[in-house]
Amino acid sequence: MSTPHHAPSPVPALSPALAGMLEGFRPGGFAPAPSLEQEARAALPAYARALAPLPHAELARVIEEFAEMLNAGVANPLPGVALQLRCVAFVAACAGVPALAWRGPAVHRALVAFTFFPSAAQLVALLEAQCGLARVTYGRLKLLVAEADTRQARARAQAVRWAQWERLSATRAVYNSVDNVDYSKIRPESDHNHK
Repeated sequence: MSTPHHAPSPVPALSPALAGMLEGFRPGGFAPAPSLEQEARAALPAYARALAPLPHAELARVIEEFAEMLNAGVANPLPGVALQLRCVAFVAACAGVPALAWRGPAVHRALVAFTFFPSAAQLVALLEAQCGLARVTYGRLKLLVAEADTRQARARAQAVRWAQWERLSATRAVYNSVDNVDYSKIRPESDHNHK
């Protein structure tokens, strides 16, 4: 079984700071440091690729090799036609399984987990379980980035509101409660000199 095409682009290793933040991440909390936000944005595409299913042709090839190796390691190996039919069922059942599940350790885990040749449901359950942590991390990364985008949009909207307010209030006198001065009653210096 050749492994090069079984190794899709793996998910990137996150920095300890980002991994720790994601572990306890709750939407609506404090904003992350800009460096952590940039790291999260950079990691999202790799997670999306790793959690996307393999193309049908590649999946069929991977499953055929996978099933041959698995067939050699179980107590009840399937004969040729039965193995091919099981491969067809595996392709149909595994159509939505992330590419990440098919990396090198998948065969090892299947050989250790199954004494007898597995059903399609058993194989899908094993493969999906391998992707659980990556799915959780991807979901939290998406939340973190979406929340950062919302914060930025709110900050831009607030800046626009402040600019509008400053334009409108520049022509009107403003009472400054801190200095207890009503600037509408103070005349400019030029008015005092002419009287």
